[in-house]
Amino acid sequence: MNRLHFLIFLFVGFLFLACNPTAKQNVEQQDSVVYPNLVKVKLTGKVDLPDSTQVYINTDENTMQPLLSARVLNGSFTLSGELDEPNFYNVVMQKQKFKVYIENGKDYHFEGNVSGGTIKSGSFQTNSVAQNNYQTMENVLKQELAALQKKSAELRLSFDNPKTYQGAVEQYERLSKQRDSHPDQLRKRYLDDPTVAAAFKIYLIKESKIGKDNHSTYYQILTGMPDSLKQLSMYKQAMSKVEQVHDFFAKMPDFPDIHPRNIVGDSLNLADLRADGSLLFVIWGSWNKEAKADIQQLKNKSAALHKLGVQPIFLTWEKDFDAWEKASKDLSLGKHNYRLNAADQEFMVTNYAVRKLPHYLLVNAKDLKLINYAFTYPLDGQLERKLKEELAK
Repeated sequence: MNRLHFLIFLFVGFLFLACNPTAKQNVEQQDSVVYPNLVKVKLTGKVDLPDSTQVYINTDENTMQPLLSARVLNGSFTLSGELDEPNFYNVVMQKQKFKVYIENGKDYHFEGNVSGGTIKSGSFQTNSVAQNNYQTMENVLKQELAALQKKSAELRLSFDNPKTYQGAVEQYERLSKQRDSHPDQLRKRYLDDPTVAAAFKIYLIKESKIGKDNHSTYYQILTGMPDSLKQLSMYKQAMSKVEQVHDFFAKMPDFPDIHPRNIVGDSLNLADLRADGSLLFVIWGSWNKEAKADIQQLKNKSAALHKLGVQPIFLTWEKDFDAWEKASKDLSLGKHNYRLNAADQEFMVTNYAVRKLPHYLLVNAKDLKLINYAFTYPLDGQLERKLKEELAK
């Protein structure tokens, strides 16, 4: 190719690029930033607060940075702008937070209740299903807890009468347990309801305590969410929280065939205990008063444990041999009282989350399958009942 042909080729190529709109569009696309979950916000409010009172939006994860801000004027305000994604945000005024799920295409209006120049309460009028689910659940929880509290208060007169005292105490304890468990039960009702918005279910899981009884259910709910919601930070936070617990249980190994030694130097041989129905491993320490008190009560139940086919085995990672020997003698722990080595201790901590003493593991003696990696020894005299419940599962 001579020099003239080369120049002609370059000129034609330049004309092609200059006249090709597709090529120009591709360059522009590379230079632009895309926010696929961007939310356009216009949130109005009516609140009888002084002019110039600040109103702003933030998140629980970043309370120091207002994302959108406005000022009250003539009892009204408007928060407008853009947010990175649909999420539960806080509308903040006078240090009071009002939670709201903000998503695209929905209308939001806040009505505040003010007394003495201070905002006391407020709610959102909106066509967002997730936000209405949230507000309804909060109101139901408040009403039902108040009803339980009222029933408890009505028992006071019964406490003063010796004839009704015992029955009143038992009823008060039942009501106390209902109050403690009620938020979890209400949360479960909403998670089981197919009409509840998926975004609100994600929020409920994100705010929940994840454990043995719910990790699998929560994992199934989250994996079944629409793909559009799986891109949101709220979903990623909830799934990360659930996955950590889910993986812990899914990967939890059987109890290892360990061979620690007791005080006289004999090794634990788990194969010799296969005829026992279950093994209750008690991890304790001579320095721990709670552990020693529990063990004493456990020994008082030896006949009941034998009847249930449960063999207690005491384990410690005591460094002070003399302290362990003395405490073992004081408690009359017998031969099934062993000291773990460093590797076995690390195994217990890593795989069974043994971090607080006393800790109890209930294990099938025949195959060393875990029945309960964290059996809670009850100090209320209900050990036999609790063990029967576990062994019947």
